[in-house]
Amino acid sequence: MRKLLLSVSILSTMFLSSCKEETTDTVDNTVNLPDTYNFENVDHSGQDQRLDMFVEIASYVKSSNDGDLVDKDIVFDMLTNENYTWTNTELNSATKQIADKIEPEAGIVIGNWIEELSSISGSTTTGSNGTAGLVQSNSGTKQYLFSEFGMEYGQLIEKGMMGALAFYQATAVYMSSSKMDVDNETVEAGKGTDMQHHWDEAYGYFGAPNDFGSAGFNFDNTATYNRFWAKYTNSLNDALGCNTKIMKAFIKGRDAINRKDYETRDAAISEVRQEWELVVAGMAIHYLNGAKADLADDALRNHQLSEAAGFIWSLQFNPETRMTESEVMDILENKLPNLYEVSVQDLNDIIDTLATTYGLSDVKDAL
Repeated sequence: MRKLLLSVSILSTMFLSSCKEETTDTVDNTVNLPDTYNFENVDHSGQDQRLDMFVEIASYVKSSNDGDLVDKDIVFDMLTNENYTWTNTELNSATKQIADKIEPEAGIVIGNWIEELSSISGSTTTGSNGTAGLVQSNSGTKQYLFSEFGMEYGQLIEKGMMGALAFYQATAVYMSSSKMDVDNETVEAGKGTDMQHHWDEAYGYFGAPNDFGSAGFNFDNTATYNRFWAKYTNSLNDALGCNTKIMKAFIKGRDAINRKDYETRDAAISEVRQEWELVVAGMAIHYLNGAKADLADDALRNHQLSEAAGFIWSLQFNPETRMTESEVMDILENKLPNLYEVSVQDLNDIIDTLATTYGLSDVKDAL
């Protein structure tokens, strides 16, 4: 049965309440952390498979920019891993799926976006304000499929799923009390204790290599990990130093679990949530800056604004988010209702709101 239902709502949000983990152990918190995430009994193969599936889904929905028809039934089959043959043949024997891991209310919204994309794809109509269709950049080198309001659903689906799948699962599910306040004594070979395994699964959704952010690490743009959150985190590293900060938080948490230091584990949970959310906000600002630079180019502006909208929408999935639901909805509904009609003032207002909220005012122009 498909897990994604449809809704007439285009943008709806649901904030998840934070769960506080109980701590019972008093320990010495002075430790030397390893430089990399090379711990014993680490397994996040399920997360790796879902990210591999996500790669093909993102590629398929964005093929709409070439004028190709995107069949909604195929997308739903990909999400539920039913009746679909993957290009990555290793996935054809996988029992995992994505649909049941997307935050439930977000699944309704994303399902609607898929429906909308399917309904306007495969057309040769030239898009414009009020007309869905393909729009070329002023240079003629880029082309994107937009809705009548200028939204590129391919980008919105990809960035929205980055939030509603990976960001949500890592920060709101696997770092919640239901996954953290579990057995940490019985070790299963290759997976560790239940608590260790759940932490590793959260790390798996981040999608980075074990030496990400360590001294001497060089990001390989040809590697499999050059996708989703690892890719975008690295793109902001010069401005935010986020590679090392996020990885240190993940390493700190796993090490604390190994030592049964739950106070430090809980501190690491907050650090992962906060540092990861900075990347989400930073990427939104990055694309808003790009849209400002390309304001006179409908294709490039709307393309970047669609990415920004997806990242802004994704801010809600962190239980410790710094933006309220009303603030997120104010941006999406009142500042970005029609991407053809945005002004420089609109974009500056959004940038300033995000920069102030996340302490990024000093670097907002460099993002």
